[in-house]
Amino acid sequence: MGDLAYMMLMPFLFFFLFFLAYLFRKRKVEKILFAELDESEKDLEARDFFYNILKMERSAKSFYYLEVIFLIINTFFILFGGYKTYLEEVEFIKEFPSFSISPLSSVLIKFMAPIIMWVLVFFLFIFAMIMKKKENKRITEMLDNLEKVKHLKFAKEDFLKSDRILATGVVSMSDIKLGDRYLFSVYPAYIIPYIYIQKIKVERFYRHHGGSIYYLDITLKRTFQNIKIYFAKEDVAEKVKEFILEKNKNLNEKENTKWDI
Repeated sequence: MGDLAYMMLMPFLFFFLFFLAYLFRKRKVEKILFAELDESEKDLEARDFFYNILKMERSAKSFYYLEVIFLIINTFFILFGGYKTYLEEVEFIKEFPSFSISPLSSVLIKFMAPIIMWVLVFFLFIFAMIMKKKENKRITEMLDNLEKVKHLKFAKEDFLKSDRILATGVVSMSDIKLGDRYLFSVYPAYIIPYIYIQKIKVERFYRHHGGSIYYLDITLKRTFQNIKIYFAKEDVAEKVKEFILEKNKNLNEKENTKWDI
């Protein structure tokens, strides 16, 4: 195996594992959105049901496995490959003593890319663990707030019966599910009651490397929290906005009629 192959093997392995992890996550999210769940999961109380399907590790587990598997393989690759290369360099120096290059320097040059990849993935794994804890805390707070206002039971019913699944086209986001009363997103995890939406508009986000994506900028009445749902295409974002506005209008009319009675 040539020097270039040694340098590129681990980066290639990482991107290959990343692609597999992405496919596994996509399938896992699809199963959640289409409610392809065990009966034991469907029978859970509304809060436990949503926490079980929305918690960070449910959709990101494949990426955690990717990082751990890569770190293990890369560690053995660096240790055994580096030691083998070191012995070869020592023999070379013995045979050609006029060369003043240190065997250790040759090993470091040859394995620079795998070593850098190991460090980057290690810190990425630590960052992922921190983000998992932070995101699960946010999900817990979101569910607690919805439970206080008696929304979770109806949200669960809406989630299980709805079949409106819409692709966002953005790799970093899951597809979304549009219920009759709620918008559901698995990653990032959101349950958004239409009736709580105070303002919604489509905005454009310009990327640094060129091109742009679109997002729904949603402002909620109760928490004044801004939520962003990203889409690859403007027309899809506009259709979702119009759908939500129509549902919001109908729900508010029903609410006003109930109070009038």
